[in-house]
Amino acid sequence: MLRGLARDYAFSLMLVAGLMVRLVFVPYTSGSDIAQFASFSDTFLRHGLEFYKYADAKLYAEEGWPYNWPYVYGPQLVLLLAPLRALLRQPVLAYWNSGNYYVYVPVEWVVACKSLFVAFDVVSGALIYLILSRYSGGRAALVGFALYYLNPAVIYTSSVYGMFDQIPLSLILASLYLYRSGRRLPSLALAGLAATFKPNVAPASLGVLVSSLVEDKCLKSRLSGLAAFVLGALSPFAPFAAYYSQTLSKAFEVLASLKPGYTYPIVYSFNGLSSLATYMHQFSGGDYEWVVSYWWVFYLVLNVLVAIWLTSTRERDAGLLALLLYLAFTTSYWRVNYQYFVPGIGLAALQVGGSRRRTVASIVYIAYIAFWVFMFPTSWWAHVHIKEPNMELWRVMDMFSLMVFDEGVYVVYSVLLTVLSVAVITALVL
Repeated sequence: MLRGLARDYAFSLMLVAGLMVRLVFVPYTSGSDIAQFASFSDTFLRHGLEFYKYADAKLYAEEGWPYNWPYVYGPQLVLLLAPLRALLRQPVLAYWNSGNYYVYVPVEWVVACKSLFVAFDVVSGALIYLILSRYSGGRAALVGFALYYLNPAVIYTSSVYGMFDQIPLSLILASLYLYRSGRRLPSLALAGLAATFKPNVAPASLGVLVSSLVEDKCLKSRLSGLAAFVLGALSPFAPFAAYYSQTLSKAFEVLASLKPGYTYPIVYSFNGLSSLATYMHQFSGGDYEWVVSYWWVFYLVLNVLVAIWLTSTRERDAGLLALLLYLAFTTSYWRVNYQYFVPGIGLAALQVGGSRRRTVASIVYIAYIAFWVFMFPTSWWAHVHIKEPNMELWRVMDMFSLMVFDEGVYVVYSVLLTVLSVAVITALVL
């Protein structure tokens, strides 16, 4: 009983400490996407269920978007953000001055977005703790929770930059919890919902689906599980499609428009091959874009490795398969942004308490990803989109940064990350 109380106390202490750290940054930093989220929400509030007519950003100037970035997500995000935007209508300031482009985000909108993202950080962390407590023990639960919730990469994503990958992660984690509890249909529906929340999360969602299809021996059970997954994936689109018949085709058209190419800025690119090709092109002028264009070959090789493991082992761990498929994606996809690692960190944390090899491999992977936060001058987000910066916080952030500006260092980091990721996949399937 005392051990249980001590564990609960440690969990509560880490929960509060992690929340306090996040709240320090919430009002004083902002990434560029938060400005664009305001514009997406404004467009939805203007055009309602015809929103996907404007998702390709061809009319971004007319719509008042600060950037010509398309909306490449399912409708779940805009449905969550639009009610907040309806209450907080302060405009995003975007203008040119002396050849420089300035974008300033109102603090109220920054706080609203990040509060939502931080809330789902808490939900994701609590689900990791709950899953590990039930299936791996209290010590593993505390370690796994800390690896995710106190991780600088996760804190950076939700409360410094401001991105929402922890929301679909929470759906995946809830899906895994239900899956292990034997409630397959709601589990698969949640996995499907996560798959269309943000496209990069789809490989992890497919891990849950494939596990179910492999485990279920009855054709009827397999079909019902597949139907639940598809229903979960497509149900958010239903009201949009009912009002605007081209919703799905428009959404796929926007995704298909994302053609492989050189990945700038190099400091924010995490596919080793893409980063190296971009760097070599930038400094030599040579044509290395073919390296980026054929990213899918590497992806297929990694998935074949996972498929061989799946067919040659009796192990049926939906969480492990979700992690393997997600690692295969983030290791090979031509354009990997830093926030893509949040679901990977959450799923890797679930491996704590398993075999020693898997635990060590997961911890090394998580720690290496977190190190980038201390390389990159993260204080950039404390002033670039904040009209009246908090100078004290700016200085404190710089104190904890190595302030690396040399792009070559980030290329080396990215290449080593790719090598490490392959090693981790290998260690997990052995």
